[in-house]
Amino acid sequence: MKTVVCSESMEEYFSSLQREVDIAYDVARRARRQGFDPEPDVEIPQASDLAARVEKLLYEWDVEGVASRIRELSQDHDREEVSLLIAKEYSKLPAKSREFAIERAVRLGLAVLTEGILVAPLEGITGVSIDKNSDGSDYLTVYFSGPIRSAGGTGQAMSVLIADVVRREMGLGRYIPTGDEVDRLKEEIPLYKSCQHLQYTPSNDEIDLIARNIPVCINGEATEETKVSGFRNLPRVKTEFVRGGACLVIAEGLCLKAPKIQKHVKRLGIDGWEFVDKFLNLKKKGVEDAGAEIAPNAKYLKDMLVGRPVLAHPSRVGGFRLRYGRTRATGLAALAMNPATMSLLGEFIAIGTQLKIERPGKAGAITPCGSIEGPIALLTNGDLVYVNTMADARAIKDRLAEIVDVGEVLVPYGEFAENNHLLMPAGYSIEWHREELLDRLGKLPDGWQDTDFDRAVQMSRESGVPLHPKFNLFWSDLQIASILKLREHVLSTGSLKEGLLSIKSDEVIKKTLEDLGALHRVEGDRLVLDRYAEPLLLGLGIAEREGRLEARIEAPSSEKTSLDLVSTLAGVEIRARAVTRIGARVARPEKARERRMKPPPHGLFPVGTSGGAQRLVNLAAEQGSIKVELGERLCPKCGGKTFLAMCQCGTHTHPTGKADTQEVPIGLLLESALEALKERRAPEIKGVQGMISRNKTPEVIEKAILRAKNGIFVFKDGTVRIDATDVPLTHFTPEEVGIDVQTARRLGYEKDSAGMDLVRPDQMLELKVQDVIISDSCVSYLVQTTKFIDDLLVKFYRDEAFYKIDRREDLVGHLVVGLAPHTSGGVLARVVGFTPAHAGYAHPFFHAAKRRNCDGDEDSIILLMDCLLNFSRAFLPEKRGGLMDAPLVLTTKLDPNEIDKEAHNMDVGSKYPLEFYRATQRYAHPKEVESMMDLVSGRIGTVLQYEGMSFTHELKDISDGPTTSAYTSLETMDDKLRAQISLGVKIRAVDEADLVHRIITRHLLPDIQGSLKSFTGQQLRCSKCGAKYRRIPLIGKCYCGHKLTLTVHEAGVSKYLERAKEIGEAFSVPQYTQQRIFLLENSIRSLFQSDKIKNPKLDEFF
Repeated sequence: MKTVVCSESMEEYFSSLQREVDIAYDVARRARRQGFDPEPDVEIPQASDLAARVEKLLYEWDVEGVASRIRELSQDHDREEVSLLIAKEYSKLPAKSREFAIERAVRLGLAVLTEGILVAPLEGITGVSIDKNSDGSDYLTVYFSGPIRSAGGTGQAMSVLIADVVRREMGLGRYIPTGDEVDRLKEEIPLYKSCQHLQYTPSNDEIDLIARNIPVCINGEATEETKVSGFRNLPRVKTEFVRGGACLVIAEGLCLKAPKIQKHVKRLGIDGWEFVDKFLNLKKKGVEDAGAEIAPNAKYLKDMLVGRPVLAHPSRVGGFRLRYGRTRATGLAALAMNPATMSLLGEFIAIGTQLKIERPGKAGAITPCGSIEGPIALLTNGDLVYVNTMADARAIKDRLAEIVDVGEVLVPYGEFAENNHLLMPAGYSIEWHREELLDRLGKLPDGWQDTDFDRAVQMSRESGVPLHPKFNLFWSDLQIASILKLREHVLSTGSLKEGLLSIKSDEVIKKTLEDLGALHRVEGDRLVLDRYAEPLLLGLGIAEREGRLEARIEAPSSEKTSLDLVSTLAGVEIRARAVTRIGARVARPEKARERRMKPPPHGLFPVGTSGGAQRLVNLAAEQGSIKVELGERLCPKCGGKTFLAMCQCGTHTHPTGKADTQEVPIGLLLESALEALKERRAPEIKGVQGMISRNKTPEVIEKAILRAKNGIFVFKDGTVRIDATDVPLTHFTPEEVGIDVQTARRLGYEKDSAGMDLVRPDQMLELKVQDVIISDSCVSYLVQTTKFIDDLLVKFYRDEAFYKIDRREDLVGHLVVGLAPHTSGGVLARVVGFTPAHAGYAHPFFHAAKRRNCDGDEDSIILLMDCLLNFSRAFLPEKRGGLMDAPLVLTTKLDPNEIDKEAHNMDVGSKYPLEFYRATQRYAHPKEVESMMDLVSGRIGTVLQYEGMSFTHELKDISDGPTTSAYTSLETMDDKLRAQISLGVKIRAVDEADLVHRIITRHLLPDIQGSLKSFTGQQLRCSKCGAKYRRIPLIGKCYCGHKLTLTVHEAGVSKYLERAKEIGEAFSVPQYTQQRIFLLENSIRSLFQSDKIKNPKLDEFF
């Protein structure tokens, strides 16, 4: 086993987890040895590191012992090199065929790249073949399928490079494509884009260059129902349908990740890939260097949906102001906002809500941070106010006229590094001011952080530092002419008394004050400033002399920028309060609730159509026996055949691989199960219609009974799950997660993050890497799941109860498994507390171990004992991708060097250096300042890779923000649409006309068009048995004798029509869009209204 560097306390933490794991495995093995489950042993092997996961994931491919070799290679090589080297080695080992050796090698290399937890090596590659070119030479074909998507673009591209290295080892030639095969891809990739999401759609020239030069043939099975229109019946392409796997590998892999491929082939000296250089030059062709200025980017507005408001258009004044830093709940794509911002924006943002953003990345989950600036609001009475807390926001909600500025967004440096985005200039913040003071004075003056105005000006004049940011205004947003006009107006109409500046109200002047962020109130025909009275006068070069306002100096005429002008007038340097504004829109809402299939079953026992639309086992049992398709299992002792895992003679059975329709005495089975469990009556039990696994082995009906009794539901693999939005957390206090000091110490938290003994519930603790915090909304469901597990152990397996939980606090300390839906490997975790937020707080390393960041996606949590007792591969779907979202292997010890590398770019220092802030002003590349930043990557391999992390900005409470977003709480789509548009109208940084146009063209019209198409091609459904028909049977009803109903109705087709017309007219959308609405309305009328059947009026006849 690989040794991981860590402290003694961390080693004890890992050892304690392993002890608990061993106890759980012992209990589960004892239960499963009884033979009632498809396999008589636990089906989830443990793996302590990447090497072990890879070996256990590919156990069917003759790779026994590969873990040791991977560990050896990893000592001197990085992961990419190891993937290529291990693939080369295993391609030469004995195998039943050349194809098997090649396929094993490619799968093995890809498994190393994807850390042994993704299903891509198993199902993303469907096979390889050795084929002939037209000149008679051999070449290698790799067949890809849809699940290759889970490998990501880099994994997809690298899998082709691995295949190329292997084909060389095997002495195979290069692939020589035909013109038709290349042209097929030019049609196929855009077609795939129309069917599925594609991050990057290459041009025809790019596809041509890649397809003609790639040394390995990229082929694949059909994944979509769409056919290509040309280039069918090609000898070497066996399908006319779109091959999703091949399209993904070329578009998102080789094209999108060409720079990474270029880096690897040059570093490793692999020839034959020079075409990548040409490809990258082709991409650069025609792109002009725009200098340092970075243009607004509206890509995040592309997919507009009803109920997901736009919060700021690209780079607009009034949008989110960039501020650098990290709280304990940001990083790994998660961002932070002031809770007041979250609330004032219609509470469409809650903790964990996903925002699509303009830069530096594509999206991020939102967390609170009260130490950054909130929004500036204009009230209905004309007052301009600063909103600093959620209570303030709710207090002014009914008096809100406009949101002039939405506030700051806190973005860590690591997000720019991860996304390879140039550093953007940020406003002059208090943390930047601190570094300037230290640079000029060598120490921080007393009271520097929250000083008064006079002292701030004195410090600036004496030390030469810019004016304290507390007294800053948005000077850089104004034109010089506007500043001079404001100066003249204040001089001619203003008066200063007891610190209050009063000036005559004027429409233009008031708008200027709003743009400046100069808070004021309206008193009759006067505007009165309090907090920003003196800073405004300073910036305008105005002073009070003998009760009158006078110009302190003449306004210079040579200054080129607004900041130069006000700095000259003030006599001190004034920095920009805001430079970079970031556009954003609400995307996926936060989530934390139980996982349910549709419809949700209690057990994986099939009832066919006998259970009705709800698949009720009770209803099927009333018939005595039913006929369903089940797998055949053979008893090795008596030779009897059954569909159950346990023979009547008490011996465990084995699947024969055959399946057939069998008569099942379900009434007798249910009665016997109730008797064995000592349950007096059966609750309402829901099963499944049929088994979709390879061997079609059902789950024992006793488990369905006990789940129904405890009010929980089963997932496709036999487990019970909760889902929660991923949110990172590196530190916490016991009181904010609902535990006391004694409990925290029992969990191993004996010292706080400063090294002091833990004695108070408000002390800050550093979260251990495999500890998680559960949402309150999921706790009762998990408690019920523990009761189910205990019932199962006691009543079915005849063992002792395991959990013995009576209240939610008893969950603390128990082990769970985290699992992302695109993976096939679970990660061990421990529950340490609870949160009111609808999110799953956990260490960034834990999320990265699941191959996740925190950009708004959700993952599942499963009780460890539930996994060990009830998970079985025998239940997983046979279809492609069926192994995804299943815990095929369990990582018990988290190694930071083997997690997703995005986490290595996370900054974990307590401050940013002055050189960093200066670099942002010149749009420096993140690489320029990387050496001065405290990144996770710099800690790998040391004790500090697990501990000693910090943050730059304080967070009062991880639940200090809205916990439920408006999208979740508003009931109807109409309510959501109205709220979305109403909010957009109130935000100054939002173009409401563009917002409405995008809603109509991106959501409403496509929905109406899709519903029209669905109506004309819909199926008929039996309301009793659920059977569906493309055409009405000749008997005019379902074969079960019940009537048929439509699956798409008129109301569903036209539900958005009137609303589209209404908002289109109200906001004057382009004429072309209004005409589209009109044409769709005519299409709906012609479909649902008959010209022959109508009620004419009398005057129509005259």
